[in-house]
Amino acid sequence: MDTINRVIRSQESTDGIFIQVFGIVLLLPAITLLCISTDTKSPATYLFSGFFLSFSILLLTIGTYQKRKFYKLGKTPLTLTPSFCTIGEEFKGSIEIGRPNFNSVKEITITLWRRSKTAGDESRQDKVWESSSTAKINHVNGTTILEFSFTIPHDKKPTNKGFFSNNKYFWEASFEFVESMQSIKRTWEIPVKI
Repeated sequence: MDTINRVIRSQESTDGIFIQVFGIVLLLPAITLLCISTDTKSPATYLFSGFFLSFSILLLTIGTYQKRKFYKLGKTPLTLTPSFCTIGEEFKGSIEIGRPNFNSVKEITITLWRRSKTAGDESRQDKVWESSSTAKINHVNGTTILEFSFTIPHDKKPTNKGFFSNNKYFWEASFEFVESMQSIKRTWEIPVKI
């Protein structure tokens, strides 16, 4: 059995950065368009460049908000033992939270998702299976470690994200809690094999 640990970053770790980068990429053509519109003095060009510039600034603001929301809890890496989950066998996980005495999360949820192709290029995502486990909370050297364990039932599908597959399956570990009237969620995609 593979007993090597695997550290997985949460999916939320890149959300704010991605939105900010996209906002910056759109900001450069918006500024160029605004400079061109000052030369032509066309009202339609001013209006279009103003809308483009406003949209870029909105994306930068949303990205900054998402980053701040992410850093309220920190990086929260998940460590799997063994490095992938096997259907029918128990696996253990631990989530490190960079806060002392953090007690807001009581349960970790494991979910199997199916992404199916629909008409055209669209897809839909359905929850196939879900189960929760009570987290054991340990406070160590100014951090909090949430430990949990799961056994995935034998009749469930392993991770399958093949390019030509009509139905793609993936597994996710997650938790969610409310702090300062904000919902904070963390999700990690975990590998599951037969």
